[in-house]
Amino acid sequence: MPFVTVARFSDLSDGVGVCVEVAGKKLALFRVGDRCYAIDDRCPHRDAPLHEGYCEGLEVECPWHASRFHLETGAHRHPPAKTGVTAYKVQVVGNDVQVEV
Repeated sequence: MPFVTVARFSDLSDGVGVCVEVAGKKLALFRVGDRCYAIDDRCPHRDAPLHEGYCEGLEVECPWHASRFHLETGAHRHPPAKTGVTAYKVQVVGNDVQVEV
């Protein structure tokens, strides 16, 4: 699967999500320190935009009902969501943030 450039690392703020669209999918992209993570942007509980969620460490909390998801794996960490989301491989090449799709 190819990696696609979705953002510039220098444009991202630590712990603040942004929504990017890749191959017809909306992803929540987060910078945490010197790494970036991408997960599906929609919470499986009520379809909330996860890029607007609160990021603490490697977890993001849904902005609507406080479900939490692990940024590396997409695993569900806290209800009311009952399932996780898809996590995507991300690499930083120079200043380019690339997601595998």
